[in-house]
Amino acid sequence: MAMVFIMIMIDISKYDKLLEDLKAMLFSERKSRKLNRIEPNFYKNIHSLFVELTEEKDRVVSSDITEYMEITKLLDEVRKNFKAFFQVRFEKIGKYSVYDEIEEYLYNMSPEEKNIMKELNAQMKGYYDDFTGITRQTEEIPEMPEEENIVEEPPEKNITEPEIEEAPVPEEMVLVRIIKDQPPIAQPDRDYYLHRNDILYISGSFAKMLSSHGVCSYIEKGKKL
Repeated sequence: MAMVFIMIMIDISKYDKLLEDLKAMLFSERKSRKLNRIEPNFYKNIHSLFVELTEEKDRVVSSDITEYMEITKLLDEVRKNFKAFFQVRFEKIGKYSVYDEIEEYLYNMSPEEKNIMKELNAQMKGYYDDFTGITRQTEEIPEMPEEENIVEEPPEKNITEPEIEEAPVPEEMVLVRIIKDQPPIAQPDRDYYLHRNDILYISGSFAKMLSSHGVCSYIEKGKKL
C-alpha cells in the first residue's frame, strides 16, 4: 500500500496581517508623545506569534526550503518591528515611572506594563529617598579609610667605586741627532717633522725605531755637541 504524506501548509497571509498591524502600532506610538491605548492581551498574542512561527520554521526545515525561508524572513521582520515598538513604548514608561503619581498613565497600559510601571516607580522612590538621606543609614555605606601619606624611601643604589687606574710610568726620554730628512711621522704624543742634524729628546721606543732604520744616533748625556 502506497503511503501518502499530507503536508500542512502554513497560512502566511494570517501572519502578514499581524505584522502589518504591528508596524501600524509602531508608527502611531512614535508619533504620539503619550502612551497609546494597547489591548490587554497584546503581549500574550506576540508571544504566541513567536512560538508558532518558530515551530513552523523547525517543522519545514527539512521538507520545504522555500517555505522555510519565507517563515524565517517573516519571523525576522516581526522581531525587528516588535523590538522597535518595545523600545519606544518602554522609553515612555520609564519616564513616567519617576513621577509621584502614576495612576493616570496606567489606563492605556496592558497588565504586564502596569506591573512593570509599579515596580519601576517603587524603585525610583527608593533611590530618591536614599539620595535625599531620608532612609539612608550611614553604616550602610562604609567610609573608606584615609590613606596614610607614606613616604617611600628610594631604593638604595649600588654605588660602585670607580676603579683607580694606575698612572702609566712615563717613558724615559733620550737625546738623539737626526741623520737624514724624514717625512712626517705620527706618534702618540704628536707628529714629528724630522730634518737632518736636528737634535731633540724623543721617547726611548721611538728612538729605538729610528735608530734601527739608520735615521738617528744617540747622544750621550754630558757630551758636547
